[in-house]
Amino acid sequence: MKKSRITCLLALASTMILGVAGCDSSVDDGHKIIVWATFNTTYQAIVEKAIANFEADYPDYKIEYVKQNGSYSDLKDMVVKGVPAGNYPDLVIAYPDSVADFMMTGKALNIQPYMEDSAIGWSQADFNDIPEAYISEGQNYMIQGTYSLPICKSTEAMYYNRGVLINLDLSSYDDTINDGNPLTDDYIQSLSWEELMDHLCPALIAYNNDQDADHKIITPTSDYADSWAVVGYDSDDNLFITLAEQYGYDFTSINTSTGKGSIDFVNDDMKGLMKKFNGYYENHYLTTKGILGKNVNYVSTTGGMLFSIGSTGGVSYQFSSASPKDVGVAPIPQAAGRDSKIINQGPSIAFLKRGKTDAIMDTRAKGAWLFYKEWTGTDIGIEWATTTGYSPIRESVMQSDAYLAYSSTSGKTVSTLDMLTARNAAYATSVTDYLFSSPVFVGSANARDAVAGLVADCIGNKGNGLITDAQINTYFANAYNNAI
Repeated sequence: MKKSRITCLLALASTMILGVAGCDSSVDDGHKIIVWATFNTTYQAIVEKAIANFEADYPDYKIEYVKQNGSYSDLKDMVVKGVPAGNYPDLVIAYPDSVADFMMTGKALNIQPYMEDSAIGWSQADFNDIPEAYISEGQNYMIQGTYSLPICKSTEAMYYNRGVLINLDLSSYDDTINDGNPLTDDYIQSLSWEELMDHLCPALIAYNNDQDADHKIITPTSDYADSWAVVGYDSDDNLFITLAEQYGYDFTSINTSTGKGSIDFVNDDMKGLMKKFNGYYENHYLTTKGILGKNVNYVSTTGGMLFSIGSTGGVSYQFSSASPKDVGVAPIPQAAGRDSKIINQGPSIAFLKRGKTDAIMDTRAKGAWLFYKEWTGTDIGIEWATTTGYSPIRESVMQSDAYLAYSSTSGKTVSTLDMLTARNAAYATSVTDYLFSSPVFVGSANARDAVAGLVADCIGNKGNGLITDAQINTYFANAYNNAI
C-alpha cells in the first residue's frame, strides 16, 4: 500500500478516535487516472476489459472512464476550456491538431521518458512491433518529445467496382493499358495518377459512351447527373496534402530551431497540380466530396462511380446492402516515378499533465502510461482491431491467428460486406511502410481546413469550367488568408 494511503488511513483513525480533522478522501495522491473518449458502447466494452486487467495488475490505481458526447473537436474544446478549473483528463482521444492546442495550455505531457524507462517502458521488441509511422506521428509537433500515441489508426484506400472492372478489355480504346491485356487486380493495385487520369479514365468513359442503356458501367442518378465522375475522393484536404507529399511539393513545415510552424502551400507546383486536376474534373475523371456536397462513397455504391477513395476506418460505407457489389481494395494512386506515400490518419491518445506536485504528476503519468500499455497490448489489441475495424498498431496483432482469419478472404462470399472487410483489413496492414503525417503546430488545423476549401474551389472552379491562372491565384490567396 502506498505511503500516502497509509497516512490517510492513520489520519482517518485519528479522526474517529480523537475527533480531530482527518484526511480528505478526495485528495489527489496520483492514483486515479481519468480517461475521456466518445466511444460507442461496443468500443467502450473493450476499454472496460482493459481497465479491469489493468486494475488487477496495479491495484493501487483506479481508472475513471468518462464517455463524453460530441465530436473529437468537441472533446478538444472540453479539455482546453477545462484546464483553468482543473477539469480535464490524464488521457484523451484526440487528433494531432488538438494536441497542438493542448501544448498551448502547458498541460501536454511528453510521455517519451516513460516509454523508454528501463523498468516500465517498452522493450526494444515492443518498439520493433509498432510501425515507425505510428510512433513518429506523435513526435511531429512544435516541441521535441512524444505527446500522443496510436490507438484508432486508419489510412486511405481506393475502393473499386471489381465486378465491372476486372477482365474488362479496353485495348481498342488505349492499347497501352495493362500492356493491351484486360484489366486485372494487379494493374489496379499499382496505378499512378498519370496512368489513371491520362489513360484508364478516358478509356472507361469512351467504353461507357459506346454501351447501350442496359450495359452502361457508370449510371449516375438524376441528382448528380452533371457531377458524375469515374473516381471520387472523399476528403478534399487529404487529396491536397497527399498530392503535396507524393510529388514533393510544399504544404506546411516546422522550424526545428524555433518550433514555429509555417504555411507553405502557396507555390507554383501546387497551383499547377490544381490546374491539372481541374481539367480532370471537367472531363468527368475525378470529383470530390467538397464539389459534390455529399460523400462520394454514397455516389459510388449507387452506381455513379467506379472508384471511391476514402478512409479504411469507414469501409462499411463503401458497401450497399441494397445494391451489393464485388468491391476491391487498392492503394490510392501515386505520383509516377516517386516513392509511395499514403496518409496516416485517425485519432490517437494524448497524454496530459495532472497533479499539484511533481511527485503526484509523475505517479499519474506512470499510471497513464501503464494503462496505455495494457490497452494496446497484443491480447486487447486483437479484440480492438477486429471489433472496431481500426488498423492494428502492432505487428504481433497483424500476424496473430485471429487477425489473419479476420483479414482472410478464404471462405467468404463475394459481394458481401464480410469480403470487403477482409480485403480492407489485409490492405491496411500492407501499407504501413508508406504512411506519412504532416507536421502539427498551432495553426496547422487552419491550413488543413483552408486547403479543403481550396481543392473544391480550384478543381470544381465553382462551376465555371476550365480554370484560369488568375482564378487560381485568387483561390490560393484566399486560402492562405484563411489559414493564417
